[in-house]
Amino acid sequence: RCWLLVEGETETWVINELARQCGHHFDAEGIKVIEFAQSGLKPLVKFARRMGIEWHVLVDGDEAGKKYAATVRSLLNNDREAEREHLTALPALDMEHFMYRQGFSDVFHRVAQIPENVPMNLRKIISKAIHRSSKPDLAIEVAMEAGRRGVDSVPTLLKKMFSRVLWLARGRAD
Repeated sequence: RCWLLVEGETETWVINELARQCGHHFDAEGIKVIEFAQSGLKPLVKFARRMGIEWHVLVDGDEAGKKYAATVRSLLNNDREAEREHLTALPALDMEHFMYRQGFSDVFHRVAQIPENVPMNLRKIISKAIHRSSKPDLAIEVAMEAGRRGVDSVPTLLKKMFSRVLWLARGRAD
């Protein structure tokens, strides 16, 4: 069993769908993607530890994400090896910015109804796309596009995280 703790609903939708497209069946593997922003990260990790549940945390690259990453590091006593097993930090403000930069800009432009050649601030394009649909709908659009493009379009960082989470769920067995 393993909990994959994510900041919000965007990650929940994107992660579950991209994992499925990579051939990973999280439910069957005992992996649960859980949103922690509402309930707090520390109590969830402490509870997981007490219950003997493995855990991994995915954080954004914004200020809140950096605070969450610091919380994870403190819970791991700043052990670098343990950090590799339990923490993935997006090299972008959030999942939307990450996926935009990972080759899915066309999806954001399409949903925002802004032609790709229009010079516009990245944050504004993403904001317009969210405004025209919703965070979960946009996440589903991106995931569906990844499905059409195939497994190679799934960002390497996420594929590595899936492998780590599966390894944890399987009792750290190779």
